[in-house]
Amino acid sequence: MRTFIIKANKARTAPDFKLSDLPGTSGRIDVLCRFLNSAFLLSHGFRKNVRVWLLLYGPPNPPKAIRFEGPELKVRLNPDERSTAKLIMRALKVGENLREPGKELEVYPGLYVSNRTFEDVVRLTLKNSALYYLHEEGKPIERVSFKGNVAFVLGDHEGLTRDDEAFLEGIAEKVSVGKRSYLASHVVAYVNIFLDSLSSPP
Repeated sequence: MRTFIIKANKARTAPDFKLSDLPGTSGRIDVLCRFLNSAFLLSHGFRKNVRVWLLLYGPPNPPKAIRFEGPELKVRLNPDERSTAKLIMRALKVGENLREPGKELEVYPGLYVSNRTFEDVVRLTLKNSALYYLHEEGKPIERVSFKGNVAFVLGDHEGLTRDDEAFLEGIAEKVSVGKRSYLASHVVAYVNIFLDSLSSPP
């Protein structure tokens, strides 16, 4: 299983953004839509061995965690950002009245929403996956030996905060796909392609 965790520091936590203007009204949920498509979509297929956590940290509500579970996912992910943003909006609507930190609600089969924090999700992931932090200054991915379940943490266009990085210190190996700062969607696509080259296709 491959897990991708992306933290979006300004992504809206209420379903009040405009689908016609995602970059301007959503806190860059459009970045998350492209990330999801790169994580799951193949040219003529869908990756079932992938889990994605979207961690939305923008206003006006407490953080929201939206989980897309590849093996269970029944809703269709399309290449266009608008339809993917609708799924995120629906998850935020379902999770509007959530109060319990650990409680997770099913939006559709394979799509869940909760109030879990970045730290909550990382701790949960560590129970069954090796954790890697994708960063320009990390060890080249080609020199890392990946075995079993793997999980990758990265930030959106603004990156992770210093507190996030301090939390990951000692529990996540820093790994790099290159010395330049790439788009999150491109990074996840590269990681998927690289892992595909190490094993049979999913």
